[in-house]
Amino acid sequence: MQHEGEPMQSRHAEPVYTAQVPFNVANVSRCLCPGCPVQSDSSCVAEKNDHFEMALKQNPLNPEELPAAYCSSGVARCKDLDGDRTCICGSCPVFSEYYLASGEPAGYFCQYGATR
Repeated sequence: MQHEGEPMQSRHAEPVYTAQVPFNVANVSRCLCPGCPVQSDSSCVAEKNDHFEMALKQNPLNPEELPAAYCSSGVARCKDLDGDRTCICGSCPVFSEYYLASGEPAGYFCQYGATR
């Protein structure tokens, strides 16, 4: 049985992304955004990363406090990111698990918003 936010698998075709990536502890914890070159020089992200572990304990999670999982939460709240740097979304386990290469956008979720 397929659950919302899980990839659909077919017997004959490549798996296809079918729903939004859940913004949950499992996905945020595996996310590579906190170490991405696009946000490595952001003072806003650095401040949020100082409180990352505490923010992960909130229920529900607050995307305003976590500079991560933009494929789920949408455009970054921090505005001092450097979009000229290389995006690493394609090497993220969340990106792979949800087959985000087949969605739009296919990277730079921090700038272009959540996958759709």
